[in-house]
Amino acid sequence: EEIVKEELQQYIGEYTKQINLEDNAKGIYFLEIETNDGIINKKLVLQ
Repeated sequence: EEIVKEELQQYIGEYTKQINLEDNAKGIYFLEIETNDGIINKKLVLQ
């Protein structure tokens, strides 16, 4: 299940985004960031 998806076109520089997961069930979530240089995967634990 995808919670948030955002696409940035031709973005240069640093980007910060806060995501409110307060209403989501506790558990393990996965963050995937795809860039021109590759894909970054991170695990988030919501307690």
